[in-house]
Amino acid sequence: MQIEQLDGVILKAMIQAAASWLDVNKEGVDALNVFPVPDGDTGTNMYLTLQAAVREVEKVRDDSASKVADAAAQGSLMGARGNSGVILSQFFRGFAKAISGKESIDAGWLAKGLSGAVRQAYQAVMRPVEGTVLTVAREAAKAAADTARTNSDILVVLQAALVQARRTLALTPTMLPVLREARVVDAGGKGLVVALEGAIRALQGGQVADWERVALEEHEAEQRVQEPVGARALAPEQAAEALRYKYCTEFVLKGEGRLNLERIKRDLGPHGDSMLVVGDARTAKIHLHTNRPGFVLEYAIKLGDLIEIQINNMAEQNRELVEQGRAPGSDVPPEDRGVAAEAAPEPAGLPKPIGIVAVAVGDGLEEIFRNLGADVVVRGGQSMNPSTEELLGAVEATNAEAVMILPNNANVILTAGQVKDLTRKRVAVLTTKTIPQGIAALLSFDDHRTLEENVRAMSEAAGAVKTGEVTYAVRRTRFNGVEVEEKDFIGLADDQIKAAGKLLSEVTEALIREMVGDNVELLTIYRGADVSEEDAQKLVEKVRTVHPEFEVELHYGGQPLYYYLISVE
Repeated sequence: MQIEQLDGVILKAMIQAAASWLDVNKEGVDALNVFPVPDGDTGTNMYLTLQAAVREVEKVRDDSASKVADAAAQGSLMGARGNSGVILSQFFRGFAKAISGKESIDAGWLAKGLSGAVRQAYQAVMRPVEGTVLTVAREAAKAAADTARTNSDILVVLQAALVQARRTLALTPTMLPVLREARVVDAGGKGLVVALEGAIRALQGGQVADWERVALEEHEAEQRVQEPVGARALAPEQAAEALRYKYCTEFVLKGEGRLNLERIKRDLGPHGDSMLVVGDARTAKIHLHTNRPGFVLEYAIKLGDLIEIQINNMAEQNRELVEQGRAPGSDVPPEDRGVAAEAAPEPAGLPKPIGIVAVAVGDGLEEIFRNLGADVVVRGGQSMNPSTEELLGAVEATNAEAVMILPNNANVILTAGQVKDLTRKRVAVLTTKTIPQGIAALLSFDDHRTLEENVRAMSEAAGAVKTGEVTYAVRRTRFNGVEVEEKDFIGLADDQIKAAGKLLSEVTEALIREMVGDNVELLTIYRGADVSEEDAQKLVEKVRTVHPEFEVELHYGGQPLYYYLISVE
Protein backbone atom coordinates (compact mmCIF):
# COMPACT_ATOMS: atom_id res chain seq x y z
CA MET A 1 0.00 0.00 0.00
CA GLN A 2 1.39 3.37 -1.04
CA ILE A 3 1.92 5.96 1.71
CA GLU A 4 1.93 9.55 0.45
CA GLN A 5 1.39 11.48 3.68
CA LEU A 6 3.03 11.09 7.08
CA ASP A 7 1.19 12.68 10.02
CA GLY A 8 1.91 12.80 13.75
CA VAL A 9 0.23 9.46 14.45
CA ILE A 10 2.40 7.61 11.94
CA LEU A 11 5.55 9.49 12.94
CA LYS A 12 4.94 8.60 16.58
CA ALA A 13 4.55 4.91 15.70
CA MET A 14 7.80 5.05 13.70
CA ILE A 15 9.73 6.52 16.63
CA GLN A 16 8.24 3.96 19.01
CA ALA A 17 9.14 1.08 16.68
CA ALA A 18 12.67 2.43 16.15
CA ALA A 19 13.24 2.47 19.90
CA SER A 20 11.77 -1.00 20.37
CA TRP A 21 13.89 -2.51 17.58
CA LEU A 22 17.04 -0.85 18.87
CA ASP A 23 16.26 -2.22 22.34
CA VAL A 24 16.25 -5.76 20.88
CA ASN A 25 19.55 -5.17 19.07
CA LYS A 26 21.47 -2.79 21.34
CA GLU A 27 23.89 -5.42 22.63
CA GLY A 28 24.98 -6.15 19.08
CA VAL A 29 25.66 -2.46 18.49
CA ASP A 30 27.53 -2.23 21.80
CA ALA A 31 29.74 -5.11 20.65
CA LEU A 32 31.11 -2.95 17.81
CA ASN A 33 33.24 -0.89 20.17
CA VAL A 34 36.64 -0.30 18.55
CA PHE A 35 38.44 -1.04 21.78
CA PRO A 36 37.73 -4.54 23.12
CA VAL A 37 37.01 -3.12 26.57
CA PRO A 38 33.93 -3.96 28.67
CA ASP A 39 32.29 -0.55 28.28
CA GLY A 40 31.00 -0.50 24.72
CA ASP A 41 27.75 1.42 25.13
CA THR A 42 26.86 3.08 21.81
CA GLY A 43 23.78 0.95 21.25
CA THR A 44 22.62 1.35 24.84
CA ASN A 45 23.13 5.12 24.74
CA MET A 46 21.23 5.45 21.48
CA TYR A 47 18.41 3.27 22.82
CA LEU A 48 18.10 5.26 26.05
CA THR A 49 18.07 8.49 24.03
CA LEU A 50 15.35 7.13 21.76
CA GLN A 51 13.43 5.89 24.78
CA ALA A 52 13.43 9.43 26.17
CA ALA A 53 12.07 10.66 22.82
CA VAL A 54 9.31 8.04 22.98
CA ARG A 55 8.27 9.14 26.46
CA GLU A 56 7.92 12.71 25.23
CA VAL A 57 6.04 11.97 22.00
CA GLU A 58 3.56 9.80 23.88
CA LYS A 59 2.46 12.92 25.76
CA VAL A 60 1.42 14.61 22.49
CA ARG A 61 -2.35 14.50 21.95
CA ASP A 62 -2.17 16.10 18.53
CA ASP A 63 -1.94 14.52 15.09
CA SER A 64 0.51 17.16 13.86
CA ALA A 65 3.78 15.77 12.46
CA SER A 66 5.54 18.97 13.48
CA LYS A 67 4.43 18.75 17.11
CA VAL A 68 5.45 15.12 17.38
CA ALA A 69 8.85 15.97 15.86
CA ASP A 70 9.27 18.84 18.32
CA ALA A 71 8.47 16.52 21.23
CA ALA A 72 10.98 13.94 19.96
CA ALA A 73 13.63 16.64 19.69
CA GLN A 74 12.99 17.85 23.25
CA GLY A 75 12.80 14.37 24.74
CA SER A 76 15.92 13.12 23.01
CA LEU A 77 17.86 16.23 24.01
CA MET A 78 17.06 15.84 27.70
CA GLY A 79 17.64 12.09 27.60
CA ALA A 80 20.75 12.17 25.41
CA ARG A 81 23.56 9.95 26.68
CA GLY A 82 27.03 9.75 25.22
CA ASN A 83 28.23 11.21 21.95
CA SER A 84 26.01 8.90 19.92
CA GLY A 85 22.94 9.94 21.92
CA VAL A 86 23.70 13.64 21.53
CA ILE A 87 24.18 13.26 17.77
CA LEU A 88 20.89 11.35 17.58
CA SER A 89 19.15 14.17 19.46
CA GLN A 90 20.55 16.63 16.93
CA PHE A 91 19.08 14.56 14.11
CA PHE A 92 15.67 14.96 15.74
CA ARG A 93 16.24 18.67 16.28
CA GLY A 94 17.22 19.26 12.66
CA PHE A 95 14.28 17.20 11.38
CA ALA A 96 11.86 19.14 13.58
CA LYS A 97 13.21 22.50 12.39
CA ALA A 98 12.97 21.46 8.75
CA ILE A 99 9.27 20.45 8.95
CA SER A 100 8.22 23.17 11.40
CA GLY A 101 4.51 23.98 11.18
CA LYS A 102 3.60 20.97 9.03
CA GLU A 103 0.51 18.99 10.03
CA SER A 104 1.64 16.22 7.71
CA ILE A 105 4.50 15.77 5.25
CA ASP A 106 4.86 14.16 1.85
CA ALA A 107 7.89 12.40 0.41
CA GLY A 108 9.55 15.66 -0.58
CA TRP A 109 9.20 17.16 2.87
CA LEU A 110 10.40 13.92 4.44
CA ALA A 111 13.57 14.21 2.36
CA LYS A 112 13.94 17.85 3.43
CA GLY A 113 13.53 16.78 7.04
CA LEU A 114 16.24 14.15 6.74
CA SER A 115 18.59 16.65 5.07
CA GLY A 116 17.90 19.14 7.87
CA ALA A 117 18.63 16.43 10.43
CA VAL A 118 22.05 15.80 8.88
CA ARG A 119 22.92 19.52 8.68
CA GLN A 120 22.06 20.02 12.34
CA ALA A 121 24.11 17.00 13.43
CA TYR A 122 27.18 18.11 11.47
CA GLN A 123 26.91 21.59 13.00
CA ALA A 124 26.78 20.10 16.50
CA VAL A 125 30.09 18.26 16.12
CA MET A 126 33.14 20.48 16.33
CA ARG A 127 35.34 18.26 14.14
CA PRO A 128 33.15 15.91 12.07
CA VAL A 129 34.91 12.69 11.09
CA GLU A 130 34.01 10.72 7.98
CA GLY A 131 33.35 7.04 8.47
CA THR A 132 31.02 7.63 11.41
CA VAL A 133 27.26 7.85 11.94
CA LEU A 134 27.37 11.30 10.32
CA THR A 135 28.54 9.81 7.03
CA VAL A 136 25.93 7.05 7.15
CA ALA A 137 23.16 9.58 7.81
CA ARG A 138 24.34 11.98 5.11
CA GLU A 139 24.42 9.33 2.40
CA ALA A 140 21.04 7.95 3.50
CA ALA A 141 19.52 11.45 3.32
CA LYS A 142 20.95 11.95 -0.19
CA ALA A 143 19.38 8.68 -1.33
CA ALA A 144 16.05 9.76 0.16
CA ALA A 145 16.22 13.10 -1.65
CA ASP A 146 17.10 11.48 -4.98
CA THR A 147 14.26 8.98 -4.69
CA ALA A 148 11.69 11.59 -3.59
CA ARG A 149 12.21 13.51 -6.86
CA THR A 150 10.65 10.69 -8.85
CA ASN A 151 8.56 8.75 -6.32
CA SER A 152 5.88 10.03 -3.96
CA ASP A 153 5.70 6.88 -1.82
CA ILE A 154 7.17 7.62 1.62
CA LEU A 155 7.89 3.95 2.26
CA VAL A 156 9.90 3.68 -0.96
CA VAL A 157 11.87 6.80 -0.02
CA LEU A 158 12.75 5.38 3.39
CA GLN A 159 13.63 2.01 1.87
CA ALA A 160 16.08 3.74 -0.46
CA ALA A 161 17.59 5.56 2.51
CA LEU A 162 18.04 2.28 4.41
CA VAL A 163 19.68 0.51 1.47
CA GLN A 164 22.18 3.36 1.12
CA ALA A 165 22.73 3.51 4.87
CA ARG A 166 23.68 -0.17 4.88
CA ARG A 167 26.01 0.27 1.90
CA THR A 168 27.72 3.24 3.55
CA LEU A 169 27.99 1.43 6.89
CA ALA A 170 29.83 -1.44 5.19
CA LEU A 171 32.33 1.08 3.80
CA THR A 172 33.11 2.84 7.08
CA PRO A 173 36.23 0.71 7.72
CA THR A 174 37.67 1.99 4.44
CA MET A 175 37.28 5.54 5.74
CA LEU A 176 38.62 5.01 9.26
CA PRO A 177 41.76 2.86 9.67
CA VAL A 178 40.92 2.26 13.33
CA LEU A 179 37.72 0.48 12.25
CA ARG A 180 39.53 -1.56 9.63
CA GLU A 181 42.15 -2.77 12.10
CA ALA A 182 39.55 -3.66 14.71
CA ARG A 183 37.47 -5.40 12.01
CA VAL A 184 34.25 -3.61 12.89
CA VAL A 185 31.91 -1.14 11.25
CA ASP A 186 31.04 2.14 12.95
CA ALA A 187 28.84 1.47 15.99
CA GLY A 188 26.87 4.71 15.73
CA GLY A 189 26.19 4.07 12.07
CA LYS A 190 25.02 0.58 12.91
CA GLY A 191 22.68 1.97 15.57
CA LEU A 192 21.20 4.39 13.06
CA VAL A 193 20.64 1.56 10.57
CA VAL A 194 18.86 -0.52 13.23
CA ALA A 195 16.66 2.43 14.23
CA LEU A 196 15.76 3.08 10.60
CA GLU A 197 14.89 -0.61 10.18
CA GLY A 198 12.48 -0.36 13.10
CA ALA A 199 10.85 2.80 11.74
CA ILE A 200 10.30 1.21 8.34
CA ARG A 201 8.83 -1.95 9.82
CA ALA A 202 6.26 0.24 11.56
CA LEU A 203 5.09 1.29 8.10
CA GLN A 204 5.06 -2.20 6.61
CA GLY A 205 3.54 -4.07 9.54
CA GLY A 206 6.82 -5.52 10.77
CA GLN A 207 7.21 -7.76 7.72
CA VAL A 208 10.47 -8.32 5.86
CA ALA A 209 9.55 -7.27 2.33
CA ASP A 210 11.05 -8.67 -0.88
CA TRP A 211 12.96 -5.45 -1.50
CA GLU A 212 14.67 -5.84 1.86
CA ARG A 213 15.73 -9.44 1.24
CA VAL A 214 17.38 -8.27 -1.97
CA ALA A 215 19.00 -5.35 -0.13
CA LEU A 216 20.31 -7.64 2.59
CA GLU A 217 21.85 -10.00 0.07
CA GLU A 218 23.49 -7.05 -1.66
CA HIS A 219 24.69 -5.66 1.67
CA GLU A 220 26.22 -8.98 2.70
CA ALA A 221 27.99 -9.31 -0.63
CA GLU A 222 29.53 -5.85 -0.19
CA GLN A 223 30.51 -6.37 3.45
CA ARG A 224 34.29 -6.08 3.80
CA VAL A 225 34.67 -6.52 7.54
CA GLN A 226 33.80 -9.20 10.06
CA GLU A 227 31.28 -7.97 12.59
CA PRO A 228 31.42 -9.51 16.06
CA VAL A 229 28.88 -12.16 16.95
CA GLY A 230 25.53 -10.53 17.58
CA ALA A 231 26.35 -7.35 15.69
CA ARG A 232 23.86 -7.94 12.87
CA ALA A 233 20.19 -7.44 13.66
CA LEU A 234 17.86 -10.41 13.31
CA ALA A 235 14.59 -10.20 11.46
CA PRO A 236 11.71 -9.90 13.97
CA GLU A 237 10.47 -13.45 13.48
CA GLN A 238 14.03 -14.79 13.81
CA ALA A 239 14.66 -12.79 16.97
CA ALA A 240 11.50 -14.11 18.61
CA GLU A 241 12.53 -17.69 17.92
CA ALA A 242 16.10 -17.10 19.09
CA LEU A 243 15.13 -15.74 22.50
CA ARG A 244 16.12 -18.15 25.24
CA TYR A 245 15.16 -15.68 27.96
CA LYS A 246 12.00 -13.61 27.46
CA TYR A 247 12.18 -10.79 29.98
CA CYS A 248 14.60 -7.86 29.78
CA THR A 249 14.94 -6.86 33.44
CA GLU A 250 16.65 -3.60 34.40
CA PHE A 251 16.83 -1.68 37.66
CA VAL A 252 19.05 0.41 39.90
CA LEU A 253 19.99 -1.07 43.28
CA LYS A 254 21.00 1.18 46.17
CA GLY A 255 22.82 -0.69 48.91
CA GLU A 256 24.33 1.86 51.34
CA GLY A 257 27.92 0.84 50.72
CA ARG A 258 27.42 -2.90 51.10
CA LEU A 259 26.96 -4.13 47.54
CA ASN A 260 29.33 -6.81 46.29
CA LEU A 261 29.14 -6.59 42.49
CA GLU A 262 31.06 -9.80 41.85
CA ARG A 263 28.80 -11.77 44.16
CA ILE A 264 25.71 -10.33 42.46
CA LYS A 265 27.12 -11.44 39.11
CA ARG A 266 27.76 -14.94 40.43
CA ASP A 267 24.34 -15.24 42.01
CA LEU A 268 22.33 -13.92 39.06
CA GLY A 269 24.48 -15.38 36.28
CA PRO A 270 22.78 -18.82 36.22
CA HIS A 271 19.35 -17.20 35.84
CA GLY A 272 19.79 -15.46 32.49
CA ASP A 273 22.13 -13.90 29.97
CA SER A 274 23.16 -10.47 28.59
CA MET A 275 24.00 -9.59 32.18
CA LEU A 276 25.36 -6.17 33.08
CA VAL A 277 26.23 -5.28 36.67
CA VAL A 278 28.04 -1.96 36.98
CA GLY A 279 28.44 0.62 39.70
CA ASP A 280 29.99 0.46 43.13
CA ALA A 281 29.30 -0.64 46.69
CA ARG A 282 26.55 1.97 47.08
CA THR A 283 24.69 1.94 43.76
CA ALA A 284 24.57 -0.61 40.94
CA LYS A 285 22.82 -0.67 37.58
CA ILE A 286 21.69 -4.23 36.83
CA HIS A 287 20.51 -5.57 33.48
CA LEU A 288 19.59 -9.21 32.83
CA HIS A 289 17.62 -11.21 30.28
CA THR A 290 15.80 -13.84 32.33
CA ASN A 291 12.71 -16.01 32.55
CA ARG A 292 12.42 -15.29 36.29
CA PRO A 293 12.20 -11.50 36.77
CA GLY A 294 10.34 -12.00 40.04
CA PHE A 295 13.19 -14.08 41.46
CA VAL A 296 15.73 -11.47 40.35
CA LEU A 297 13.83 -8.64 42.06
CA GLU A 298 13.27 -10.69 45.22
CA TYR A 299 16.99 -11.40 45.35
CA ALA A 300 17.95 -7.77 44.82
CA ILE A 301 15.47 -6.32 47.31
CA LYS A 302 17.25 -8.20 50.09
CA LEU A 303 20.39 -6.20 49.27
CA GLY A 304 18.90 -2.71 49.21
CA ASP A 305 16.35 -0.39 47.65
CA LEU A 306 15.22 -0.74 44.03
CA ILE A 307 14.46 2.18 41.72
CA GLU A 308 13.97 2.67 37.97
CA ILE A 309 12.61 -0.87 37.53
CA GLN A 310 11.81 -1.89 33.97
CA ILE A 311 10.68 -5.34 32.81
CA ASN A 312 9.98 -5.87 29.12
CA ASN A 313 8.74 -9.04 27.43
CA MET A 314 11.09 -9.22 24.44
CA ALA A 315 9.17 -12.02 22.74
CA GLU A 316 6.02 -9.92 22.89
CA GLN A 317 7.93 -6.88 21.63
CA ASN A 318 9.07 -8.82 18.58
CA ARG A 319 5.59 -10.26 18.05
CA GLU A 320 4.04 -6.80 18.14
CA LEU A 321 6.64 -5.52 15.69
CA VAL A 322 5.73 -8.32 13.30
CA GLU A 323 1.97 -7.90 13.71
CA GLN A 324 1.62 -4.14 14.15
CA GLY A 325 4.97 -2.49 13.47
CA ARG A 326 4.83 -0.44 16.67
CA ALA A 327 6.54 -0.42 20.06
CA PRO A 328 4.90 -2.43 22.86
CA GLY A 329 3.12 -0.56 25.60
CA SER A 330 2.74 2.69 23.67
CA ASP A 331 -0.65 3.27 25.29
CA VAL A 332 0.74 2.81 28.80
CA PRO A 333 1.81 6.04 30.50
CA PRO A 334 5.51 6.22 31.44
CA GLU A 335 4.76 6.28 35.17
CA ASP A 336 3.14 2.84 34.87
CA ARG A 337 6.23 1.28 33.29
CA GLY A 338 8.56 1.69 36.21
CA VAL A 339 10.33 4.68 34.70
CA ALA A 340 11.44 6.81 37.63
CA ALA A 341 12.53 10.41 37.16
CA GLU A 342 14.36 11.85 40.14
CA ALA A 343 13.77 15.55 40.64
CA ALA A 344 16.83 17.72 40.91
CA PRO A 345 17.53 18.72 44.51
CA GLU A 346 17.15 22.32 45.58
CA PRO A 347 20.41 24.31 45.55
CA ALA A 348 22.17 23.77 48.86
CA GLY A 349 25.06 25.35 50.70
CA LEU A 350 26.27 28.93 50.77
CA PRO A 351 26.16 30.92 47.53
CA LYS A 352 29.49 31.01 45.72
CA PRO A 353 30.79 32.63 42.52
CA ILE A 354 31.68 29.39 40.73
CA GLY A 355 30.29 25.92 41.33
CA ILE A 356 31.76 22.65 40.10
CA VAL A 357 30.00 19.54 38.80
CA ALA A 358 32.14 16.45 38.23
CA VAL A 359 31.29 13.11 36.65
CA ALA A 360 32.77 10.00 38.27
CA VAL A 361 31.91 6.44 39.23
CA GLY A 362 33.41 4.57 42.18
CA ASP A 363 32.91 5.52 45.82
CA GLY A 364 36.58 6.36 46.28
CA LEU A 365 36.76 8.61 43.22
CA GLU A 366 33.51 10.33 44.12
CA GLU A 367 34.87 11.09 47.59
CA ILE A 368 38.12 12.43 46.11
CA PHE A 369 36.23 14.88 43.90
CA ARG A 370 34.08 16.04 46.80
CA ASN A 371 37.12 16.53 49.01
CA LEU A 372 38.77 18.60 46.27
CA GLY A 373 35.81 20.95 46.09
CA ALA A 374 33.25 19.52 43.66
CA ASP A 375 29.78 20.68 44.69
CA VAL A 376 27.94 17.86 42.95
CA VAL A 377 29.32 14.54 41.71
CA VAL A 378 27.17 12.92 39.03
CA ARG A 379 27.61 9.17 39.11
CA GLY A 380 28.67 8.09 35.64
CA GLY A 381 31.53 7.33 33.31
CA GLN A 382 32.44 4.17 31.44
CA SER A 383 29.27 2.22 30.61
CA MET A 384 27.21 4.67 32.70
CA ASN A 385 27.04 7.88 30.66
CA PRO A 386 24.80 10.44 32.38
CA SER A 387 22.03 12.12 30.40
CA THR A 388 21.72 15.79 29.58
CA GLU A 389 18.88 16.01 32.09
CA GLU A 390 21.01 14.54 34.89
CA LEU A 391 23.83 17.01 34.23
CA LEU A 392 21.35 19.89 34.01
CA GLY A 393 19.88 18.87 37.37
CA ALA A 394 23.36 18.87 38.91
CA VAL A 395 24.08 22.34 37.54
CA GLU A 396 20.79 23.68 38.91
CA ALA A 397 21.52 22.06 42.29
CA THR A 398 24.78 24.00 42.56
CA ASN A 399 24.34 27.25 44.51
CA ALA A 400 26.31 29.36 42.06
CA GLU A 401 25.56 31.59 39.11
CA ALA A 402 28.46 30.13 37.12
CA VAL A 403 29.20 26.40 36.99
CA MET A 404 32.08 24.38 35.58
CA ILE A 405 31.41 20.82 34.41
CA LEU A 406 34.21 18.25 34.48
CA PRO A 407 32.96 15.38 32.23
CA ASN A 408 36.07 13.23 32.88
CA ASN A 409 35.10 11.00 29.97
CA ALA A 410 35.34 11.64 26.23
CA ASN A 411 31.85 10.25 25.73
CA VAL A 412 30.29 12.75 28.17
CA ILE A 413 31.79 16.00 26.82
CA LEU A 414 29.24 16.47 24.04
CA THR A 415 26.35 15.73 26.40
CA ALA A 416 27.67 18.25 28.92
CA GLY A 417 27.85 20.85 26.17
CA GLN A 418 24.08 20.66 25.69
CA VAL A 419 23.51 22.01 29.21
CA LYS A 420 24.68 25.51 28.28
CA ASP A 421 21.52 26.26 26.32
CA LEU A 422 19.16 24.81 28.94
CA THR A 423 19.99 26.95 31.97
CA ARG A 424 20.24 30.63 32.84
CA LYS A 425 23.51 29.97 34.61
CA ARG A 426 26.85 30.51 32.94
CA VAL A 427 28.24 27.07 32.19
CA ALA A 428 31.76 26.15 31.11
CA VAL A 429 32.58 22.60 30.06
CA LEU A 430 36.19 21.52 30.42
CA THR A 431 37.26 18.86 27.94
CA THR A 432 38.57 16.49 30.61
CA LYS A 433 38.50 13.05 28.99
CA THR A 434 39.73 11.00 31.96
CA ILE A 435 39.46 10.90 35.74
CA PRO A 436 43.15 11.86 36.24
CA GLN A 437 42.66 14.88 33.99
CA GLY A 438 39.63 15.90 36.02
CA ILE A 439 41.50 15.60 39.31
CA ALA A 440 44.45 17.60 37.95
CA ALA A 441 42.08 20.29 36.71
CA LEU A 442 40.27 20.51 40.04
CA LEU A 443 43.56 20.84 41.91
CA SER A 444 44.22 23.95 39.83
CA PHE A 445 40.89 25.60 40.63
CA ASP A 446 41.10 28.95 42.42
CA ASP A 447 37.88 30.61 43.58
CA HIS A 448 39.59 34.00 43.43
CA ARG A 449 39.90 33.71 39.65
CA THR A 450 37.18 34.47 37.13
CA LEU A 451 35.42 31.66 35.29
CA GLU A 452 37.47 32.30 32.17
CA GLU A 453 40.75 32.37 34.10
CA ASN A 454 39.91 29.09 35.79
CA VAL A 455 39.01 27.46 32.47
CA ARG A 456 42.42 28.40 31.06
CA ALA A 457 44.39 27.29 34.12
CA MET A 458 42.46 24.08 34.67
CA SER A 459 42.60 23.12 30.99
CA GLU A 460 46.35 23.58 31.02
CA ALA A 461 46.69 21.41 34.12
CA ALA A 462 44.52 18.67 32.61
CA GLY A 463 46.53 18.72 29.41
CA ALA A 464 49.76 18.05 31.29
CA VAL A 465 48.53 14.68 32.60
CA LYS A 466 49.06 11.31 30.94
CA THR A 467 46.36 8.75 31.70
CA GLY A 468 46.71 4.98 31.86
CA GLU A 469 43.92 2.43 32.28
CA VAL A 470 44.03 -1.30 32.94
CA THR A 471 41.00 -3.41 32.13
CA TYR A 472 40.23 -6.66 30.28
CA ALA A 473 39.35 -7.57 26.69
CA VAL A 474 35.82 -8.67 25.86
CA ARG A 475 36.82 -10.07 22.48
CA ARG A 476 39.84 -10.97 20.39
CA THR A 477 41.29 -8.14 18.32
CA ARG A 478 44.40 -6.52 16.97
CA PHE A 479 44.98 -2.84 17.61
CA ASN A 480 47.99 -0.68 16.85
CA GLY A 481 50.09 -3.80 16.30
CA VAL A 482 49.15 -5.36 19.66
CA GLU A 483 47.50 -8.79 19.53
CA VAL A 484 44.77 -9.17 22.14
CA GLU A 485 42.96 -12.36 23.11
CA GLU A 486 39.55 -12.43 24.74
CA LYS A 487 39.78 -12.05 28.54
CA ASP A 488 43.36 -10.75 28.34
CA PHE A 489 44.27 -7.92 30.66
CA ILE A 490 44.98 -4.83 28.57
CA GLY A 491 46.74 -1.57 29.35
CA LEU A 492 45.80 1.64 27.55
CA ALA A 493 47.68 4.94 27.57
CA ASP A 494 45.85 7.97 26.20
CA ASP A 495 43.52 5.80 24.08
CA GLN A 496 46.23 3.50 22.72
CA ILE A 497 46.60 -0.16 23.65
CA LYS A 498 50.15 -0.50 24.95
CA ALA A 499 50.16 -3.89 26.68
CA ALA A 500 48.18 -7.12 26.84
CA GLY A 501 48.65 -10.39 28.66
CA LYS A 502 47.37 -13.01 31.08
CA LEU A 503 48.70 -11.49 34.33
CA LEU A 504 47.32 -8.25 35.75
CA SER A 505 50.56 -7.29 37.49
CA GLU A 506 52.69 -7.79 34.37
CA VAL A 507 50.35 -5.81 32.13
CA THR A 508 50.16 -2.96 34.64
CA GLU A 509 53.94 -2.80 35.03
CA ALA A 510 54.40 -2.87 31.26
CA LEU A 511 51.93 -0.03 30.86
CA ILE A 512 53.75 2.07 33.44
CA ARG A 513 57.05 1.47 31.64
CA GLU A 514 55.46 2.77 28.45
CA MET A 515 54.09 5.86 30.19
CA VAL A 516 57.03 7.14 32.23
CA GLY A 517 59.74 9.35 30.75
CA ASP A 518 62.62 11.50 31.92
CA ASN A 519 60.56 14.35 33.33
CA VAL A 520 58.12 12.44 35.52
CA GLU A 521 57.63 13.89 39.00
CA LEU A 522 54.57 12.05 40.25
CA LEU A 523 52.80 8.79 39.40
CA THR A 524 49.39 8.26 41.01
CA ILE A 525 47.56 4.94 41.00
CA TYR A 526 43.82 4.60 41.70
CA ARG A 527 42.85 1.00 42.45
CA GLY A 528 39.48 -0.27 41.29
CA ALA A 529 36.76 -2.17 43.10
CA ASP A 530 38.17 -5.54 42.04
CA VAL A 531 41.73 -4.98 43.28
CA SER A 532 42.73 -5.72 46.88
CA GLU A 533 44.73 -3.27 48.96
CA GLU A 534 47.44 -5.91 49.32
CA ASP A 535 47.88 -6.41 45.58
CA ALA A 536 47.88 -2.67 44.94
CA GLN A 537 50.56 -2.13 47.61
CA LYS A 538 52.74 -4.80 46.02
CA LEU A 539 52.47 -2.97 42.71
CA VAL A 540 53.41 0.34 44.31
CA GLU A 541 56.45 -1.14 46.03
CA LYS A 542 57.60 -2.69 42.75
CA VAL A 543 57.25 0.64 40.93
CA ARG A 544 59.09 2.50 43.69
CA THR A 545 61.93 0.00 43.54
CA VAL A 546 62.27 0.31 39.76
CA HIS A 547 61.71 4.09 39.69
CA PRO A 548 63.11 5.72 42.84
CA GLU A 549 63.48 8.99 40.91
CA PHE A 550 59.81 9.99 41.19
CA GLU A 551 57.07 9.89 43.81
CA VAL A 552 54.39 7.18 43.71
CA GLU A 553 50.99 7.57 45.38
CA LEU A 554 48.17 5.05 45.81
CA HIS A 555 44.50 5.91 46.31
CA TYR A 556 41.33 3.86 46.47
CA GLY A 557 39.08 4.68 43.53
CA GLY A 558 36.56 1.87 43.68
CA GLN A 559 35.82 2.21 39.94
CA PRO A 560 34.17 -0.75 38.20
CA LEU A 561 35.58 -2.48 35.12
CA TYR A 562 38.99 -0.78 35.33
CA TYR A 563 41.45 -2.42 37.72
CA TYR A 564 43.77 0.57 37.79
CA LEU A 565 43.68 4.18 36.66
CA ILE A 566 47.15 5.70 36.41
CA SER A 567 48.12 9.36 36.32
CA VAL A 568 51.59 10.51 35.23
CA GLU A 569 52.64 14.12 35.75
